[in-house]
Amino acid sequence: MKVFRIMLLSSLLVAGAVFANAQESKRQWINRQIKSMTLRQQIAQLFVVACYPARGEKHISEISDIICNEQIGGIIWGECSPTIYVETLNRLQSQVNIPLLVTMDAEWGVAMRLDSVIKFPQQLTLGAIQDNSLIYQFGLEVAEQCRKTGVHFNFAPVVDVNNNPNNPVINMRSFGENKYKVTEKAYAYMKGMQDGGILTCLKHFPGHGDTDKDSHKELPTITHDKKHINDTELYPFRKLIKYGATGVMTAHLQIPALCKNNIPASQSKEICTDLLQKKMKFKGLTVTDALEMKGALYNRDTSKVALYSLIAGNNILEIPVDIKKSIDEIEKAVKNGEVSERYIKKNCKKILAAKYDAGLHKGFNPVNPQGILEKLNTEQAKALRFKLAETSLTLLSNKNILPLNSTKIKYIEIGNGNAFKKQLKQYCEIDTIRLKPNGSKENIDSIAANLADAQTIITGYHNTHSRPYTNFGTDTLTVDFIDNLAASKNVILIFFGNPYAIAKFKNYEKFAAIIVAYDNSDEAQICSANAVLGKQKFSGKLPVSINEQYKEDFGIID
Repeated sequence: MKVFRIMLLSSLLVAGAVFANAQESKRQWINRQIKSMTLRQQIAQLFVVACYPARGEKHISEISDIICNEQIGGIIWGECSPTIYVETLNRLQSQVNIPLLVTMDAEWGVAMRLDSVIKFPQQLTLGAIQDNSLIYQFGLEVAEQCRKTGVHFNFAPVVDVNNNPNNPVINMRSFGENKYKVTEKAYAYMKGMQDGGILTCLKHFPGHGDTDKDSHKELPTITHDKKHINDTELYPFRKLIKYGATGVMTAHLQIPALCKNNIPASQSKEICTDLLQKKMKFKGLTVTDALEMKGALYNRDTSKVALYSLIAGNNILEIPVDIKKSIDEIEKAVKNGEVSERYIKKNCKKILAAKYDAGLHKGFNPVNPQGILEKLNTEQAKALRFKLAETSLTLLSNKNILPLNSTKIKYIEIGNGNAFKKQLKQYCEIDTIRLKPNGSKENIDSIAANLADAQTIITGYHNTHSRPYTNFGTDTLTVDFIDNLAASKNVILIFFGNPYAIAKFKNYEKFAAIIVAYDNSDEAQICSANAVLGKQKFSGKLPVSINEQYKEDFGIID
């Protein structure tokens, strides 16, 4: 026992010495960079600029000039192909003395920004999954995608509690309306990404879930009192900060209960510093949501929005309207004594520390574009994507009709249900009747006549959208037709979209069965076909409440 204790103590001492040496090396590297930088370059390290390669060479050249001339600290990416993205990234990284911190909004994987890549489900779909270890695996896979594309910092997960069905901007991006489950699932996702070596960012602080306005277009107001905000909106942030979150994104929200000045939360010292950093003890990177958003600019001086956000307590200033003017204003504020050089240096050191932890102190290794699609679209990723669709599938009602035992099926297809039909055809004969989305009364009358003798009908509602302001992709004529059909025949409704849309059906209790598939991916269609025929089980539960019958956590489990 004594020998064991000596060996254990020796191991701890060695580990401690290694850690101390690593921290000293990090400190020395940061200090060397700071000494080599002008005040303006230190300020520039705090900024993240956006690059949209799909806009063409003129745009890329403009961004290249800004990055090169100002020695900007970070970059965030817009939509493009993986190959063009990698080539552009390598080009821009070659123009800076200190490598760029590469960020991305990759909430459901890099496919959120890069085409031709496996598109994983949005967070509301993951909210239906009961096995959180799958969400952890998803986090690991997203981290793998990020590493393969040179991304260091993923602006995810969304931890907003979506308790407003009319939320136009969060909605499907949230894990749901239950603050405890949102926290559990966000932790699994965050832990997977961080274990995979990627910085993560909780958003949108202090909570964007209960708004009916889009902060991209205007400044939403949260009218709840301080107790409600503390108990609900802040709950996931508070827990996940304790669990080691590396970043938090501040939102463009007006919150009178937390900030008397009625300015955007992202520009409020009461919220970003006093609440987040002092009271909640967050020590990681504080990032603004995009400063070009209308919510950030509402009744504010555009050129000073970045300055206001910095003074409020943000370390990273994302996508200002005019990067040069924004740097000018901060530099001017330092010279005027409004902001101290010490404060700039402190924030710059924080960015450099993140870069060191990401391995950028060793320089940037160009990402190889060769075979990038194959590297991202692996068999492992495909299998996980299918498993997520399979385990999220939610059965809301079943009047002893499922599993369906029939050699011939009448199928009303609304939108594109090709993968669904193809899977069904492996087991039975399909008589497909196409109902055009937003179709005419003549089209519907013709279909009704065709179904006169049918008893059991599958209806696949494929033509959907995630946002409430589009009625989730539904139209009254089509919904009323399906509703009325369910009153006289056995109708199995499979909704390939946002579950909130089920509330559009007035006679939901008359359907023979209702299934929520959450999206119209091939994986969701194949799993739905399998489940209808009893080839797989239903295991998902609603992450949000639809109506009095179908509340959050409802789902018929096989």
